[in-house]
Amino acid sequence: MSILLLFARHRSLSSSQISGLLRLPVSTVYRHLQTLLQAGFVVENQVMGRYSAGPEVVRLADNYRNEALAQGVVRQRLEQLSRETGELAAFLVQSSGEALCVESVESEHILSCSYAAGRSRPLLHGASARAMLSAVPEDEVDAILAGHFLGREEEATIRADLAEIREVGYATSSGALAPGIWGVSAPSLSRPAASQASSPPWSPLNGPSQRTPVAGSSTAPARQPRTLAM
Repeated sequence: MSILLLFARHRSLSSSQISGLLRLPVSTVYRHLQTLLQAGFVVENQVMGRYSAGPEVVRLADNYRNEALAQGVVRQRLEQLSRETGELAAFLVQSSGEALCVESVESEHILSCSYAAGRSRPLLHGASARAMLSAVPEDEVDAILAGHFLGREEEATIRADLAEIREVGYATSSGALAPGIWGVSAPSLSRPAASQASSPPWSPLNGPSQRTPVAGSSTAPARQPRTLAM
């Protein structure tokens, strides 16, 4: 399982690289790789001598999105949110200390933000990350912040932001992950560590102060700490 999880963060790896990352003998790594190869969870590039995620991973992802995400209810809510805002809508969950996008509906605008399922970012900056952090237990917040070795002032700023998010029920960000991108996200309280969010590009004529009321009214939280992003 540890070997398979590596391919969530690395496109391809050699057996020696896997050995180094997991501190396992190469012979042990090779034996487990053969099992994963036979099951279709890993494929091998024999020319390059490297391994990557296999086709069975796609089947797992599809089953997760169809079953674990409330039999398509999440997708329906994202489509509704995208229609109401005209922007990207995404559903993210906390996974290994990162904000992982598991479902998204793209905007139809020519100029738009894109956030595909499977992409992840550190659980620290951006509306979705902050929305999720605001909904997890304080000891988990402590552990996550400690893992980023933040300065006192930056950590204090983040904690103050989390307190405000808990009070108003949603998070916003401007340019936190990419220049010109504004986002709003609300924790989905029915699932642990998840959020729904929407992220449009903006200009001085269409800035965040004008978008906040619209997004705030269209991202009603469900019942769990994940996030819907816009």
